Amino acid sequence: MPNAPDHHEGYWWEDPARLLLYFILPLYMLIALDLLGEQKAIERVYFTSFHALAGALFLGVLTVAAYAERILVPQARHAPPEIPVRVLDAMFGLALAGYLVMMGGVIAQPAILLSFLNGGANTYDVLELKGRIAGISTLTQATVAYVPLYFYVFRRPVRGFNRYKAYMVVLGVLTLLRSFIFAERLALVEALLPWALMAARFSNLPRHSVLLTLGPFAAIVPMIGFFIANEYNRSWETYYVNIYDNIFDFALERLAMYYSTALNNGAGLLTIMGWGTGEPTFTFDWLIRFPVLGEFFRPLVGGGDGYGRFLNNFGDPEFNNPSGIFVHFYEWGWFALLLAALMGWMLARSYAGWRAGDGFWCCAHAVLLVSLMEILRVPNLFSGRNFVPLALLWLVFQCFGQPARHRISPKVPPHHARRTATLPRQP
Repeated sequence: MPNAPDHHEGYWWEDPARLLLYFILPLYMLIALDLLGEQKAIERVYFTSFHALAGALFLGVLTVAAYAERILVPQARHAPPEIPVRVLDAMFGLALAGYLVMMGGVIAQPAILLSFLNGGANTYDVLELKGRIAGISTLTQATVAYVPLYFYVFRRPVRGFNRYKAYMVVLGVLTLLRSFIFAERLALVEALLPWALMAARFSNLPRHSVLLTLGPFAAIVPMIGFFIANEYNRSWETYYVNIYDNIFDFALERLAMYYSTALNNGAGLLTIMGWGTGEPTFTFDWLIRFPVLGEFFRPLVGGGDGYGRFLNNFGDPEFNNPSGIFVHFYEWGWFALLLAALMGWMLARSYAGWRAGDGFWCCAHAVLLVSLMEILRVPNLFSGRNFVPLALLWLVFQCFGQPARHRISPKVPPHHARRTATLPRQP
């Protein structure tokens, strides 16, 4: 029998339109109301009712586009292409090479790492050891491609432990260390959310689990716990223990501040620097950061650092997120709404591929949904760190994807059954 298309309905939070409507838009409105009220935590508040309406309009266009594209242009279903399992070995090798470069300084001077974990050294001491080689250290983002690709290659749950599961564990540990020692919490989110999404899609998890049904709402408590663990040695014991009554109040306020200051920074950028500057450095961040070619395109896209100037002179460098909404008004003016429509189309297209289990778009959906979840805080969709996993996934399916073959399931002896279930058939 030929491989049949795999149609998946899934949970509400897997759908970008419903995720926006039920979670992101309500969260935006809560933060906006807080900024428009008696705000005491932020010294200079730039966010006004006009900015609140502009941000809501951007998210509204994004929501409508994500929903309308799916209705107006339904995607044809076809059997998903096969990917040889050896591609996972190459993807792991790329990610490991990136981590060896990034963490080479820490590996060479473990005493500083131990001092940091004991509360002696601070974050800046460790950050000085972070390795950066253009085009190599960014390969750590191959981890974000490995996670969905693993679940796609092994579309049925794998029995036992194999080296590809070991790769997943190694990359998970490296990403966790990266989030702690280099203060990159986003790196962990970029790997963990696709893992959860793909596990819900392809593993034999209970279909009506309460936690899975709640989705991002259920993740709030674990996120607070992770934030406490992440900040305990870095800032709580060294400074904030003398300011807050307890660490839970500290975690809640700091988490809220990350989102509220991001929206306020975006509004301040528009207020101070203006609308539609014509330098789309956020939209073309992926191009500017491209090895070698990026230096050629940088003057064409715009070499100015308007946001950096705003942050240093009018903002708070400690809370430096610009949000993923207002930066596009800063770059394009009201034409940013067209960009929102493009983003909605892209998310709807990936969701269609996700439901059908359709190759590149199925895997890309797990990457793109992270950017949507973080849109209130960071402009991640067009970032260089997003470009690497998406480009790698595209190359994999273009170069190694093969049409699904007609198969007749043979009767195999019991001692061969385990191997048949463990690895997909090599082409």
